[in-house]
Amino acid sequence: MDLLLIVKLFFSLFSFNPRNMRWFNFRRIIVSFFLLPVFIILLLTNRLFLLLDYVFFARFVRIKIAQPIFIISAPRSATTYLFHKLSSLKNKTTTFKLWELVFAPSIIQKYLVLMLAGVDAFLGKPLQRLIAFFEQFLLGNFRKIHPIGLNLPEEDEAILLWNFTSIYFNFFFPDTHYFDDYFLFDDRLKPSLRNKIMRYYFRCVQRHCFVFNPDNKKHFLSKNPAMMSKIRSLHDFFPDALIFNINRCPSMTIPSTIALNNNIYGFFTSRKATGELNERTKKILINWYKFAHENLNSYYSANLIVVDFDKLTAHDEETLNNICNKLDINKSVFIENQQNKDTEIGNKSLNKYSSLEPDELKEILFELPFLTQHCK
Repeated sequence: MDLLLIVKLFFSLFSFNPRNMRWFNFRRIIVSFFLLPVFIILLLTNRLFLLLDYVFFARFVRIKIAQPIFIISAPRSATTYLFHKLSSLKNKTTTFKLWELVFAPSIIQKYLVLMLAGVDAFLGKPLQRLIAFFEQFLLGNFRKIHPIGLNLPEEDEAILLWNFTSIYFNFFFPDTHYFDDYFLFDDRLKPSLRNKIMRYYFRCVQRHCFVFNPDNKKHFLSKNPAMMSKIRSLHDFFPDALIFNINRCPSMTIPSTIALNNNIYGFFTSRKATGELNERTKKILINWYKFAHENLNSYYSANLIVVDFDKLTAHDEETLNNICNKLDINKSVFIENQQNKDTEIGNKSLNKYSSLEPDELKEILFELPFLTQHCK
């Protein structure tokens, strides 16, 4: 944990510049008033229980993570769709759910939550119904863009909140540059810091598998676009990982990601995202595409499955067969319950945006020529 960064964040909570997104606007004041105490309590509690794991469950560090599955692709590329389909295979995969990432990163906390859930089920699930009510109240609009809920699988970037290395902090401090190097993880961070962060992440995965996959019969499953910048570091800890890389034309992924980010920024401030911030998002995505294309082929060529977005969402038979044969699963996982598809699929998302203009797309494809085949 970088104590200097924590100090900087504390003094950057608000800005005295009226044009800044951290200006003292009503939404930011209210959200900060309610959110910060909760975050501080969670931070201190989670850090304490993570340490206690080494006292009461020290053997968790011996857990093997064999052949994990990582979905590493740009945001808005049907990654959530594939993630939810694969995570539904309870006998094949195991993955972090949101409740675990936020409230129970430690082994002790996981057992406590599972015990509480058992008591709640015995009493007729009153707590579960109360949680569902608050989820709909707080997340109802955002769910139209991205499926989210405490009991749903979620991106494990959130586990890094508890050591202050998650790029998610950028949403709360959007017009600072404290996390610029974290967006370009393998290229910008010092090797010692990269190793420290990835070891923390690896230990969190071990904790999860200690509770939910102790016999190592399942594949740990992760979906995290930020891994596009961490592939070299990922290989150091998960050399035998199976990687899914979904490619979609950047004329759609870039504006869709910008629109999604702006929705998240809007939760923490009433000031609209600036053009400069949106341009920064575009540049980050371009760099992520470059990192992924170069490093996935260099480090995971033997275990890399490249998927075309259009073919995946159209349920192209060859594409589905390729995925299912690699994982030894039945194709029915993609065919059944299609009326409940994730909103990320194609134009069903309620995330409002316009595709890039032809000239802008042409400039981007000049930098990312390997994506040309996915832009028809």
